[in-house]
Amino acid sequence: MEKYFCFLILISLLNLSSQATRNKVENLFGNLYDGSIYSGYLNTKINGNELFYIYIPSQSMPETDPLMLWLNGGPGCSSLFGMLAEIGPVISGNFEAEFKVNPYSWNKNANLLFIEQPAGVGFSKTSNPHYLWKDDDTAENLLAGVKDFFTVFPTLKGRPFYISGESYAGVYIPFLATHMLEDKSTDKVNLKGVLIGNGLTDFDTDVERSMVEFGFHHGMISVETYNNFKRNCPHRPDELTPEEDEQSNDSFYPRNVTQKCNEIREIIRDNLGGSDIYGIYRLCPSRSRTTLYDPFNLKNHEKLSMKRTILEKLRQYKIKQMESYPNLNKEQLEALEPEDDVWPNGCGEDLFFDRFLNEDETKKKLAVYNTSIEWSQCFGVNYEMSDSFKFYSQTMLEHPDVQVWVFSGTEDGVLPTLGTMRWINKLGFTVETKWKKYYVGDQIAGYAQKYKEGLVIVTVKGAGHMVPQDQGASAYNMVTAFFKGVLP
Repeated sequence: MEKYFCFLILISLLNLSSQATRNKVENLFGNLYDGSIYSGYLNTKINGNELFYIYIPSQSMPETDPLMLWLNGGPGCSSLFGMLAEIGPVISGNFEAEFKVNPYSWNKNANLLFIEQPAGVGFSKTSNPHYLWKDDDTAENLLAGVKDFFTVFPTLKGRPFYISGESYAGVYIPFLATHMLEDKSTDKVNLKGVLIGNGLTDFDTDVERSMVEFGFHHGMISVETYNNFKRNCPHRPDELTPEEDEQSNDSFYPRNVTQKCNEIREIIRDNLGGSDIYGIYRLCPSRSRTTLYDPFNLKNHEKLSMKRTILEKLRQYKIKQMESYPNLNKEQLEALEPEDDVWPNGCGEDLFFDRFLNEDETKKKLAVYNTSIEWSQCFGVNYEMSDSFKFYSQTMLEHPDVQVWVFSGTEDGVLPTLGTMRWINKLGFTVETKWKKYYVGDQIAGYAQKYKEGLVIVTVKGAGHMVPQDQGASAYNMVTAFFKGVLP
């Protein structure tokens, strides 16, 4: 009898551990917001990995409005940053260090879900902090978490589901969408669209080249340095033959690749440094305000992840270069791949959210009972990065009923608009609605274009990498148009 009783207890505990949790968050922002907020943990495919979420119902018609998942990038950056700095009902601006009501919250007409992923990011729990994440793993486990969410909010199951986010979410989202679209199970998510801002998509256009071009066209790099970069640094060996390159006005083919590339990258890095490359017209705070930011650790984990990826992609360029120049000797071949990058130091990272979320009172409200977990905006996950160009060239075309929009803040130096326009051009799509300006109030807010294959690009004037934080009204106008399926 005693053994049977212990067995029942064990089964109960196992069942309990397999259940998503749901906690009603009380008074998270004082008197600034009186709407409902929920938090909890979601299970994944990996035992012991639990993803932390915050769910904020719509302010208008939560019973019928769509559900939108928001993801930040990194890899390894918390989606709570998007909630607290960009699209939630209460936000804090860049280095403002106080909360305010957001008149352009995206939950005015949508139910918002924020999930911290992969496991180990933010308040999420991991069974193995050294696990090597790949994008298919991330998508598979996130999809399991989304399905687990519906077990505690069953009325949302089957609701029109949208995914939005920014930066490396430009990879997260296409991989997750692909897993959702290929899912054959009975509890399939009702995916209706994706909306990706300043997303990493295609390394050949998005990474080093676009940042250098952005700096040059914004007066941050001299014409001499820019031309030296084009002459000496490896780019696009697979796109143009030397003969084609000689006739091109948009040339990045390395006619004379030398060790000078590192020296030039150092000059470019110094030129770009000191500005906020995530939005070059943002003002940097005073260096004396050390309680608000770490001036020497700008989005450190994101920077390290991107740096590793850039160097790996440069090594791949080297292989292509070696194939393109079979007559070079060993010393000349080694010169084709200088191991350095142009990624600059910036003007500091705002630590306001770190302080807020690590307060014991905040953790208690969010039901984060393991108070030893220290929240940070970006966590150094072990991640093998990839790009998502295939989603647009293949998966999207196989599912024309799913809306696909990309938007781009025009002042982002990390993943500039120019790079986005280039990879879209590589797709060879046919324009349906030509490049046109749109307005918010009586001011031009940006431009939009639609392709017959279904893709829509929207630019947002005056915004950097975090579009809703920089241009809240324009971002809200855009997401409203997105839900309606019409251009802004």
